[in-house]
Amino acid sequence: MIQSLQQSVQSVIDEGRIGSPVFLRCIVRAPVEAPDAVGAIAALTTIANGWMPDPPEQIYALDNPDVTQITAMVKYAGGQSALLSVNRIPTDGEVAVDLRLVGNNGIIYHETPTGPYRLMNPPLDFRGGDALIDIIRQGLETKQPVTVEEG
Repeated sequence: MIQSLQQSVQSVIDEGRIGSPVFLRCIVRAPVEAPDAVGAIAALTTIANGWMPDPPEQIYALDNPDVTQITAMVKYAGGQSALLSVNRIPTDGEVAVDLRLVGNNGIIYHETPTGPYRLMNPPLDFRGGDALIDIIRQGLETKQPVTVEEG
């Protein structure tokens, strides 16, 4: 489903329906037993980076002691920003997404359906953030923003 959501948002951006993206807030709720919160936030950050018109300059990542929440704040070269969070909470095994992408000419809202409607959606699968895992881990260890090198 994350690939479907990613493609849907990208098509709205490509069609110019919201103008140029300037701010993204995305909160993912995942089961407590879900492994690798760092990998999930790295994958989410990679997706966000693909939607923004400029490359990331800095990533500031924080978590709490029991790693039930991990948050990344991303600053982009053109002044755009993203606030991304993965929250590991007791659930029925479902992963949910609450997304707001603000453009200079409109907004995209998405919230994963709940109840019987969620059965129509395949489970979320976060992959593709491998290039950012070390940056996220460095930010978590230092509690400081980490500069993202281009390339």
